[in-house]
Amino acid sequence: MSDSKNIHQAGGKHLAKTKVYEGPKTGNDSVEIMEDKLLDAEQNFDRQYRIKKIANFVVSLIIVVLGVSSVIFIFIHDSDGWLTFRWLTVDGTLFTTVLSVFFVVIDIIDFIHLTEHSTSFIYFARLAAAVAEGLIMIVVLISQLPIFSEHMHIFRYDMFNMHILIPVLMIASFVLNDPPIGKLRFLQKLKGTWYVSLYAAIVITLILTGVIPTEQIPYFFLDVTHLPLIDLITYFGLIFAIAITLSHCLSYLNRKLSWLWLRDLA
Repeated sequence: MSDSKNIHQAGGKHLAKTKVYEGPKTGNDSVEIMEDKLLDAEQNFDRQYRIKKIANFVVSLIIVVLGVSSVIFIFIHDSDGWLTFRWLTVDGTLFTTVLSVFFVVIDIIDFIHLTEHSTSFIYFARLAAAVAEGLIMIVVLISQLPIFSEHMHIFRYDMFNMHILIPVLMIASFVLNDPPIGKLRFLQKLKGTWYVSLYAAIVITLILTGVIPTEQIPYFFLDVTHLPLIDLITYFGLIFAIAITLSHCLSYLNRKLSWLWLRDLA
């Protein structure tokens, strides 16, 4: 009797460890599994989206701090008064800084509501700022080549920020953060050059009217009163070609790279 009882207990323990076949999974089970996967994917998406918005918020805030401090620095250091703002570098920095202040607010709203609130108007404004900053960086890097007799003090606080650091941050912010609006047609790419074109139109007008004296012309290729027409056409054609190329490349990179933050969700 004792042996029979031991065998029964041993058999019970064995059955307790054995997985009992519960039959095929029903449709309801499959639905629950799918719902769990969708819930996990949604939570991962929300997490990645918030990380993206926090990163862009920090970058935009850094641009604001660097932009404001650099403009104040150059205004005090150079003592040129309002003529400080004859430079594309300074005006571009102000434009980028104002946009970044706006985007700090947008990033907070997007973070809270988990929804993009950007529009095509904001997209082209940001593209124009990125193009202007890219042009600023290209020009200053070319100016450092040994073929030029004079070189800018690129490592001065304001100069480094406005010619290198802010352009890099602005371009990265646009390419990696802004929601794409699709492949741009040529006329749409022109919208990326509007800020540079507006700057040139205003400064040339100020030069022709004598508001900006000849000795204070910011860039030699803007000396429309002395340069031969062929030289002006060449310089402006080259600069416009660089600007439209930047508009094309940055909008292309934005389409390709703005989704990198989703790569871990695949």
